Order: sequence, then C-alpha cells, then structure tokens
Amino acid sequence: MGDSAICGNLIKYSPSSSDFYEWAIGGFLSIMKENNNLYERKMMMARQIVPLDGEWLFQADMANEGNEQEWYKHGLTDGQQVRIPHTWNIQEGLEDYRGTGWYSYSFTVPEDWQDKLVRVQFDAVYRDTIIWLNGQKVLEHNGSGYTPFLIDITPFLNNAATQLLVVSVNNENSATALPMNNTFDWADDGGIYRGVSFIVTGQYAIDYAKLSAAPLFEKNERNANSGVLSGTVHLWNNPLLDGDSTTNFRLNVTVEKDGQVVKEQVVEQAVTAKEGIITLSELTVDKLDLWHFDHPHLYSVRLTLFVGEVEQAVDELVVNVGFREIKAVGNQLLLNREPVRLMGVEWMPGSHPERGMAETEEQLFEMLTHIKHANCVITRFHWQQDSKLLDWCDRNGLLVQEEIPHWAQPFDPGDETLALATKHAEAMIARHYNHPSIFAWGMGNEVNAQSPITVRYFERLKLVIEQLDHTRSINYVSNSVHENPAADASGVGDMIMWNDYIGTWHGDLDRTAEIKQIVAAYPDKPLVISEFGLCEPKFTGGDERREQILIENTLEYRKHKSIAVLYYFSLNDYRTQMGEEGVGRFCQRVHGSMDMYGNAKPSYYALRTLGSPVELTAVYNAVTEGLELTVTVRNDIPNYAIDGYRISLENEQGDNAEVILPALSPGQSYMITNPAISVERWEEISFQIVRPTGFSVIDGRLGDYKQ
Repeated sequence: MGDSAICGNLIKYSPSSSDFYEWAIGGFLSIMKENNNLYERKMMMARQIVPLDGEWLFQADMANEGNEQEWYKHGLTDGQQVRIPHTWNIQEGLEDYRGTGWYSYSFTVPEDWQDKLVRVQFDAVYRDTIIWLNGQKVLEHNGSGYTPFLIDITPFLNNAATQLLVVSVNNENSATALPMNNTFDWADDGGIYRGVSFIVTGQYAIDYAKLSAAPLFEKNERNANSGVLSGTVHLWNNPLLDGDSTTNFRLNVTVEKDGQVVKEQVVEQAVTAKEGIITLSELTVDKLDLWHFDHPHLYSVRLTLFVGEVEQAVDELVVNVGFREIKAVGNQLLLNREPVRLMGVEWMPGSHPERGMAETEEQLFEMLTHIKHANCVITRFHWQQDSKLLDWCDRNGLLVQEEIPHWAQPFDPGDETLALATKHAEAMIARHYNHPSIFAWGMGNEVNAQSPITVRYFERLKLVIEQLDHTRSINYVSNSVHENPAADASGVGDMIMWNDYIGTWHGDLDRTAEIKQIVAAYPDKPLVISEFGLCEPKFTGGDERREQILIENTLEYRKHKSIAVLYYFSLNDYRTQMGEEGVGRFCQRVHGSMDMYGNAKPSYYALRTLGSPVELTAVYNAVTEGLELTVTVRNDIPNYAIDGYRISLENEQGDNAEVILPALSPGQSYMITNPAISVERWEEISFQIVRPTGFSVIDGRLGDYKQ
C-alpha cells in the first residue's frame, strides 16, 4: 500500500479493526496482570516491602485549622476513609479545592522490626508535604510533586501499641515549585496520589543503585555478543556511618536472565559516611540478548549487602536492566547501532475522571497498551512518572523521554530555579536511572526559548544532568525553534525538539521551508517533531480535522530524512486546570484521539495505520489458484528492521494458519505463497501481523488489502 492509498483505507476499514482491537486489549491486559503478579516480589530475604494501600483517613482542611488543633498530634477530627493512592480533586465538593488536605494512618510495629531500619517510601505526593510520626515532625518535602522520596522513621517509633503517621499536603499554586504557578497544562490534583510502602531492612541499607548495562559491539557490526555491567550502589545515609570512620561491607552481585544465573561477583569495600558508595567491578555478560522495543530483554541484578564478617544479609535490592545503546549520531538516531525513525505519541496521565492523578495500575497499563496498539514505540512525559509505569515500559518495549516539569515558566529562569531543577534532576535520575526504556532526559517544555537568558540557563542545567548521567541524551523541547533556529534553546540539546503547530498556533507558514531552515541550522543533530496535532476548542474542525492533520503532516515529515521521531499530540483528551471544556473533575482539553475514558476516535485508527512498520498486499493468482500475501517493511517513518514478527490467518470455517516472517530490513518484502489454509472466499479471511511482544501491528480482512 503506498501513501496515496492510506486515507481511503483508514476511513473505510477502521470500524472493522475495532472489534479485534477491543478483544486484543482485554486479553493482553489480563496476561499482563498475571505476569505482573509473578514479577513483583513484595518480600526478599533481607528486605521487607509492605505496601500501605489499605484504609487511611483523609480530611480537607478548608478552614485552615489543622495545625492550630494539632491534627498531627491527635489525629483528624472528622476523617473519612480512603484508599491510597488518593486525590481529593475527583471528590464531589472538592473538585476545585486547592489548599491543604490531611491524611493519617495507624499501625502497629511487628516484633521482627526490632533493631531494624524502618523507612517509608512515598512514590509521589502532590505537592508540598509535611510528615509527622507520633506527633513529631519527620520531614518536609516541597517544590516537587512528582518525584519519589524516602524517610527514616526509626527514631520516631515509640513503645505505644499504635503508631500514628500523619501527612499534610498542599496543592496551591506556587511561585517556588516546578511546575510554577498555574501555567502548566495538566491536572494539579492534590493528595498522596501514588503508592506508599514501608521498607524494613537491617540497620545498614541500600538507598539506590545506578547500574550501566553497555553492549560490546564488534567493529561495524550491529550485533553484540557480550556486554559490560558496571555501576555504583549508594548506601542509605545512616548515622551509624559516622564521620571519616570506615565500615567494611560485602556486596554479593548476582545477574540473572529468565531465572538463570549468568554472572556473579563479590565486592568487598571499606566505606566512609562521606562516600557512602560501593563501586562494582566490571562484569562481562556473554551470549547477550539486547533490549529493543520489539525485544525487551531484561536482566535482573540482585544486590545483597553484608556488614563485616556477619553472614546474615542486612539488605537486598533487585534491579532490572537492559543492555542497549541509544544515541544521536549526526542527524540520525541509532538504536543498537541501527538507524531508526520512530512513530510516537504523547499521553497525558491522570485524566480518568474517576481516579484523576490517582489512577490505578490497571488504568495506567491500559493506556500504555493503547499506545503500543497504536504502533507507537516511543513517548514523552512533561513530568516525572511512577516507577511502576516505567517498569511496564521496560517489560513491554516503550521508549520514554522523562522530563523536569518546566512548562512555560519562569520566563527568564535564574539561579533559584536552577537549584530547584537540580533537585528534580537528582531525584528523577537516582530513582529511574536503571530503566532501559528511558532513552533521554528532558529539561523542559516551551520556556521562552528565544531568550539568551533561557539558552544560558539550559546550558547550565544540561551540565548538571550530564554529571548525574552521561549515558543518555539530554534535550529541551521548544515551540519557537522555527522563529530563529540558531538562537533557540533547543540547540542546547542533543536533539532538536520542535513542537510544530503550523496551521494553528503558529499560523500559516510553509512547513517544508521551516523544516529545511531548522535542519540547515543543525545539520549534525536529529530533528524530533515533539508535538503536532489539533488543540480544540481553540481551533475547530473536530476529529475529522485532527485525522487530516495527522495524515498530512506525517506524509510531509516522511520526506525529511533528518526527522528521527514523530510525537503526535495527543493520545487522549486530558484533565487540566487550563481546560476550556468541562468543569470540576471533567475540566479538560479536547486534543486527543481517545476520550478521557480511553475510548478511541477515528483518528486513533489513523495513528495505528500510519505507525505500522509493515504493509500488506493480498492477491489471488488465478493461474496457480493460490493466494499470495506480500509483507513490505516501511522505509520512511516508521523505519526499522523487523525480526520475529508473525502473521496469523483464520478463515470462515475457523481454520487457522500462522507464518513466521523472516528478519527484514526497511524496504524489503517477503511473499507468502499458498498458506496452509482453505482460501475459498479468501477475501473474508481475517488476519493479523504481530510483534514479538504480542502487540498486533495490522489486522483486518484480506479483502481490505486486495491489490
């Protein structure tokens, strides 16, 4: 199927694929849920992880009396039961409330926690937070509502039968937080909207690990038979690690693949409190399986910590890594040394009206499945995400750019903003460094990018991030690079990321000419179309115009070989306090190819067709009385080799056939002649072509693809 045939097939055949789509989504999610249950390990030998997703008490402090009445000490006066994760901004009467909410949780201390280090991990709280235990202030966490944090509550536990954990949360607009004020374009739901857990270990413990999994490629080859695992293990800043005195640690490192041990190492190291880091020696892993969005191979690294000569472990952490190489070279994006051009979509989480930012794992995974079913293998987020979401991306092959939530403000960022952005970067990278799905860090989105002050600011911020992680691309997303490309802050990044709204926000410019001038200004960097789409109701035309923009822009972008990635905006209509449509928890922007509940519009199927890496033609040869199916790999956008794909067929009698496709490069074709299935009424045979990960790339009736 050529480009000229795309529009007709999208309109004519979208409804026929929707039934299979609904069936596939439901079945895939049930499989993923079962695998997740097997995958998650709630307790390890030396570390207990106890989720606190039970009943909490919540009370909105609309009269600002909580501190005066000492709720942190005595408990809430009129608390209602809620389950964590929770946000009050989807509750009737509190949908537009921006202020302080209080949470309390009562618990008892098990006997086996005696002489243990007890920490509480908050996966995220929006936004400014104060935490008390048994009436004593433990921690304040301000300025960031999307990054996880841990606190040591051991010194605050007492001998009482019941311990009282109290958390106050304030989600009012802030000029000293990121995102700033009310300029950002997503929901500002207040509350403990991600998970909370106890982490119980020995007195010495691991805080986090930063592990690098680097393939070793043969010269001029794309295959890597081995790779090197290296990195650092950062210990919890425990008072027992005192001053300049040293403590002897032993770290057992076990690397596993599919449950089989492939490498082991023992590291013995004396560590001071000032350092607090154990450095791994390089481990070579042979017979390597590379991570790729179609082949998301993961290795588990088990880190078991011992102190001195004691044989009982004090802590244990399991980290999943993927051996892959993703980098910009010249104007190309290389994945494991292969030049690729990728189709992506941006998704705005927190948009389900019944859950808001406190979406369940099932809801998050369902939307991620929609992304993959749309043949999008890459996405970006304006703000930091939950580790559980990134785990899904690791396991299922979805590339991610995770960003610090600069959005439009401050107009001229300076030292104070840099200090806050640095804290964001430190927390984000420490907790998410090991995810192979994350290929790039984003520094911000649409912040006055033509200003020399802004350019200098992002140059400084990039240096900060490079010190934290020199292995990934670091980018800034601009909506103004077309105005004066050489002066734009996007040039600070490793890729040029441009939000292209020519025809709407940017007026009636010549898109071809604008792309050429951007490429001319940055010939040695890939160009990424970081957003394009239709923003209703500011611009009218409905989903019909959205589909038209999606198709016409994609056909234009395909012509420019310097364009490496397309991010269509957006997957879904999304909740935002800037929304022009709806009120309360339904306040939204209608920018998506799905509604807030994840129901597909016609433009979603257009995205799926445009994003397919393969095309199919079907011919019945009257001379040989045989069916001929030709699968061709696209050679523009998307553009990447396929391997391990399969086509399955089913006729009206219920007979089935399956053919494994050979490895094919962009532009190559493969013909299947006379598949082992009755071809009477062959046009009614249903088919699907499926990735190795189980997501279909194209499906329908063969008659729909008749040549």
